[in-house]
Amino acid sequence: MAEGRRPGGLTALAVLNFVFAGLGLIGSLGMLTLLGAADRGGEFDRSLAQAGSTAPSKGAIYAVLLVGLAASAIMLVAGVGYIKQKRFLGRTMGNVYVVLSLASTVMGIVLLHSGFGLFSIIGLVYPVLTAILINGTFKDDLVQ
Repeated sequence: MAEGRRPGGLTALAVLNFVFAGLGLIGSLGMLTLLGAADRGGEFDRSLAQAGSTAPSKGAIYAVLLVGLAASAIMLVAGVGYIKQKRFLGRTMGNVYVVLSLASTVMGIVLLHSGFGLFSIIGLVYPVLTAILINGTFKDDLVQ
């Protein structure tokens, strides 16, 4: 790679990270706010009791949301690392994002009984694609 030039694919990956991280942060914070408001009013406990034993626990819901929130925040940091072509911010934090995102998706499927739908597929495919790109295709570009 020529000095000072960033591959277009790495820039596109950074832009996707910014978009997905923004959506993830807004969605996670909104859901935490709604759950917190329902929890204070006692509605959350009553709705879980009415749902029966198949409903996920509050702890499971909060755990999945917090791991997802952390993954979104780290995804944002990794996007900055891709733009600046930094090894730690881009590659290392990108790999941390991959692990947290996959964990959040699997936790959502298993603990929350959310099923395997479109968002689960995106939650599994994008992190795997990110891992392949930052550890393969763009490995030599994230060196600073």
